[in-house]
Amino acid sequence: MNGREVLAQIKADDNLKFIPTIVLTMSGAPEDVFDCYKLQANSYLRKPVGFEAFDKLIKSINNFWLANAILPELTTDDGSNVTNYSS
Repeated sequence: MNGREVLAQIKADDNLKFIPTIVLTMSGAPEDVFDCYKLQANSYLRKPVGFEAFDKLIKSINNFWLANAILPELTTDDGSNVTNYSS
């Protein structure tokens, strides 16, 4: 299964579709970007080559999605709330 197939399955699942989905890839091909956004990716990022640049990108993703973005409250099938996206 490739990444786009995983993305399609995540976004088709009512229990997972609201979880922010970030595509992290080496590809910058316009058709890949388009396909991922068409499948409802929340972000498409190219992997930096060096470790320091990669580490900086991961920290910025964490800062945006887990510290700054306001995300919807989710409930599981049994009705319990799921509010901690970082676990």
